[in-house]
Amino acid sequence: MGFLFFILGLFFGSFANVCIYRLPKGKSIVYPNSFCPYCNKSIKWYDNIPILSYIFLKGRCRNCKKPISPRYFIVELLTGILFFAIYKRFGLTISTIIYNFLILCLIIVSFIDIETFLISDIIVIPGIIIGLLLSFLFPGIHNMDHINGFLYSLKGTILGGGILIFLGFIGKLLFKKEAMGGGDVKLLGMVGAFLGWKCVIITLLIASFAGVIFNIPLMIIRKKNFGDLIPFGPYLAIGTIVSIFLKGRYISYFFVESIKIFIN
Repeated sequence: MGFLFFILGLFFGSFANVCIYRLPKGKSIVYPNSFCPYCNKSIKWYDNIPILSYIFLKGRCRNCKKPISPRYFIVELLTGILFFAIYKRFGLTISTIIYNFLILCLIIVSFIDIETFLISDIIVIPGIIIGLLLSFLFPGIHNMDHINGFLYSLKGTILGGGILIFLGFIGKLLFKKEAMGGGDVKLLGMVGAFLGWKCVIITLLIASFAGVIFNIPLMIIRKKNFGDLIPFGPYLAIGTIVSIFLKGRYISYFFVESIKIFIN
């Protein structure tokens, strides 16, 4: 069954690549069929098999021989691995389906953010609504009843958006320019809708830590200033994925231990 989720993830990763390329351009993700961005030739089905086609074609278009972005290979493999890992963590449950859907959204949003410094509203705004709805319909993902599951999710949405608005305000005072995009606010709001307020805090802590760890070397290499624009979406995605795997008793343990440290 785990292998099936891996294969399923590869194909959803292929779909994610379509969204990553087309959504920022305002193009339909349904029509036309996949095509080479250089020669505009339609890609045959046998050249569109996740992972394998990229390997067999050596990362080049069969028709014009132009290089295919390694992002296609990376997204497909990453999605497959994460789908498999979520299945191994939660088994054949509704939680696995819901969290894999969230991960697919995060992958699409993150790679668009990397390329355009924008977070797609067409993903995160419906994502907030879907997260709230799923938390009400399947409150077992929060180990609560329907009403409390919805309220827990709603608190997560409000906290996720509110905390980044506050941090953005502080950042604007310090750097005299926008420090946090509105897309990041809505993205963390979506995370809260799916995972609840506790996971929002964990997500933001991990995202901030990852941002520091990865961006300081990048700023040194690229000779950028501390206040320069960076895509924060991928770091929020990393924090969210870690939070998903910690969800449940691990998250509760974190909060209990944190309170003990604070009191002591």
